Parts: sequence; C-alpha cells; structure tokens
Amino acid sequence: MKLQFPRKHMLGLAIALVVSGPALAQGNEAIINQTSASAVEGNLAEVSQSGEINLAVVDQNGALNNASVTQDGVWLESYNFVSGNDNQTRIEQAADWHIAYVDISGDDNTATVAQDGFYNTAEVMVAGNTNDAVVLQAGDVNEAMISLNGNMNLAEIEQSGNGNWANAGFTGNDNSLFSVQQGDNNEAGMFNLAGNRNSFESEQFGNANVGGVVGLNGDNNSFYVLQEGDANVFIAFDVAGNDNLVDVMQRGNANEFILDPLSGDQNLVLVEQRGDANSVTAPIGLTGNDNQVDVLQRGNGNSTVFATAGDGHNVEVRQIGDNNTSEMVLAGADNRGSIYSRGDNNLAAVGLFGLANTADVRQFGDDNFALVDVQGDSNDLYVDQSGNANEVLLTSETAVDNTVVSIEQNGDINLVDMLVAGNANSIDILQNGSGNWVAGDNGYFAVSGNNGMLAVTQQGNDNLVLGSQAGEGNMMSITQVGDFNTAIVSQN
Repeated sequence: MKLQFPRKHMLGLAIALVVSGPALAQGNEAIINQTSASAVEGNLAEVSQSGEINLAVVDQNGALNNASVTQDGVWLESYNFVSGNDNQTRIEQAADWHIAYVDISGDDNTATVAQDGFYNTAEVMVAGNTNDAVVLQAGDVNEAMISLNGNMNLAEIEQSGNGNWANAGFTGNDNSLFSVQQGDNNEAGMFNLAGNRNSFESEQFGNANVGGVVGLNGDNNSFYVLQEGDANVFIAFDVAGNDNLVDVMQRGNANEFILDPLSGDQNLVLVEQRGDANSVTAPIGLTGNDNQVDVLQRGNGNSTVFATAGDGHNVEVRQIGDNNTSEMVLAGADNRGSIYSRGDNNLAAVGLFGLANTADVRQFGDDNFALVDVQGDSNDLYVDQSGNANEVLLTSETAVDNTVVSIEQNGDINLVDMLVAGNANSIDILQNGSGNWVAGDNGYFAVSGNNGMLAVTQQGNDNLVLGSQAGEGNMMSITQVGDFNTAIVSQN
C-alpha cells in the first residue's frame, strides 16, 4: 500500500515535497521515482548525501528494483517506497538527528536501516512474501518500529544506547524477531502475531528493559528472553495456541515475569530468576490441557503467583532465598503442583479445584507457612516442613471426598490447623520437634464426614492435640511420644 503522507516529523513535510516542491530553506534534496514494465529488468537508485538538512525520497514500483541511500550529517531524512517484486532497500545514516521510513509491498523484499547518532528513529512497514527487515541503531534516543504482514517474514533489531524502543507487529506465518539491546530504558516487543512457528528472541543487558509479546494465535511458537540488569520485565498477554515454548531467564534486580494468559495444549513455560525482588505473576496463567510450568527463583523477595484451568497441567516452583512467596491454583483434573521453598520467611499457598489433582509443598527454612485449600474430590496433598515456626493450614470450604493428606513437620514451633469436611478422606500428620500443635481456628480442629481416617503422631516436646471428628464409620489414631503432650479429642 502506497503511503502518501507518513508521520509528520519536526524535520519537515518530507513526503509533501513529492507533490509540492522544496519546503526546506537549505540543504540537499533527492527525489527519485522509478517504474519498470519489464519482468526481467529492474531499476537501480543510489543516493549519497552529506551535510546538514538532507532529504532523500525514493519511490520504486516495478520488478527487481534496488535502492540504497547513504546520508552523513545532521538533520537527515530518508523515505523509501517499494511496491513490486524482488526489491531491496538499504539506508545508512550517520551523525545526528536521523529519520528513516520504508514502506514495502511485494515479494522477496529486503529492507536494512543502519543509524548512528542522536535521536534516530526508523519505521519499516512490510506486506508481502519472504520479507526481511533489519534495523541497527547506535546512539541515544533511538526508536525502531517494524510491522510485517505476510509470510516468512524476519525482523532483526539491534540497539545500543539510551532510551531505545523496538517494536515488531506481525500478522502472518513463520515470522521471527531477533532483538539485542544494550543500554538504559530499552524495550522490545512483538504484537498481534498470527500463524505458526513464530519466534521471539530478545537479549537485554542494561537498566529498566522490557521484552514482551502481546497477542499471539498459533502453534509451535517460541519466546526466548534473556534479561540482565535492573528492573527488567517480560510480558506475555493473550497468547493462544498449542506446543508453544516460553523460556525466560532474568538476572538482576526487580525483574518480573507476567503471563496473562497462555491458552492451549502442551505448552511449556520455563522461568528462572536470579536477583532481588523478582516476581512471577500469572493470575490466569494457563488455560488448556497438558501444559508444563517450571519456575526457579533464587534471591531476595521473590514471589510467584500461578493459576491454571484445564487438565493435566504440571506446575513446579522452586524458591531459594529470603522472603519468597508462592501461590498456586490448580483448577481441573489430573493436575500436579509442586512448591519447594528453601530460605527465610517463605509462604506457600495451594488451591485445588477439581478432580484427582496432586499438590506437593516442601519448605526448608525459617518462618514458613503453608496454606492448602481443597475444593474437589480424589485429590492428594503432601506437605513437608523442616525448620522453625512453620505452620500448615488445611481447609475445605466445600465437602470433598476421597482426599488423601499427608503432613510432616520437623522443627520448632510448628502448627497444623484443620477444617475439613467430606467422606472417605484420609489425613496423616507426623510432627517431630518442639512445641507442635494440631488444632483449629477456634482452638480445635474439625474433621467431619463418614468413613474417614485421621492419624496424628507427635514425637517431641510440648505437643498438643485438640479437635473433633464428626460422622459415621470414622477412625482416629493419636500417638504421642515425648514431653508435655496433651490429647483432647471427641468423635460424634
């Protein structure tokens, strides 16, 4: 599509020169219009400019066209328009205050923009087949925008400097973006992808970098993001498809991973964070079936929130550090969630909503707290705490059946609070340590239902059991070996 008037810049109305003549008081202007009627011959346009306030406009329409613009100086603008077959466009700008704009529509087109200096900006729009767009920027306030609409498109952006921004919008098949950013306040993203086997690779080294994907519908797509620096963020919004891969590694300070949501089947999400105050937030993380999530956090103040809807998910979170918090919700059937905490002040919360789900919570450290909420049948829960001042809160807001719970505490002031209702549930609690309790919110635990089993084994000091089991055909076993143990229980 031929664009008559692109964005207006401070440097003047560049495209208006094509129809209205010179508008600048000084500087050089080169305006070239080429058309080829032959299918075997192409036009060639080369423009070389130096100095101040230079403008180059190349408009080619035909077959096998080739255009190259080289500008060196201050206050430079280059506009290239291509519509046809087998076109190639290359723009090289050096020094200060450059603007480059390319509009391509056709087959096998290639556009390359190289900018060096201050306040560079580049915009490339491609619609067609087998297109390739590359933007290289070095300087300060650089900006690159690429919009590809077609098949087998590739966009590659490399930025070094301050305040850079890279943006690629895709609509088509087999699109790829490779973005390398080094500097401050850099951002890289892909928007509105449709198709299969799309690839997003972004490497960011610096401060306040952001790399993200917004809007993707397709299969076998891959996201690779490596961030090293301060306050880096990865964002993935509205990603839909099957067999997609999200692989994000963050090293630095205040990094954050956001996934909201990823819908489809057999997707793989890998997140590893090392640093301070890292966070993984996915409140509607996965919707679909048979998805795999692997999160590893090392550092200070890390937090994880992950929710799934569907069947056959496997979500695994490992936290090593201080002040880590992990929350997980599994909704559906045959899902598995695991949380491993090793460190200080960790909190693990798991919600099971559905059938035949499995939750595994292990904490090794100080001041850990585990909260497990079950709403569904035939779920398996395992909690293992080793450390100081740990607490387990087990609740079921609705009646649940055939649930198996195993809780083991080894440490100091551990506590188990229970409020569970349903039939044929099995609860096994083992406490090894000092000052352990098995009780409830009002001082007594409450387990209700029929044909249930409750077993409590305490080995240690100052242990206490207070609670009741209501229903028919239930069995309760209390074993206390140690000092100052007290058991006050009732069945009715």
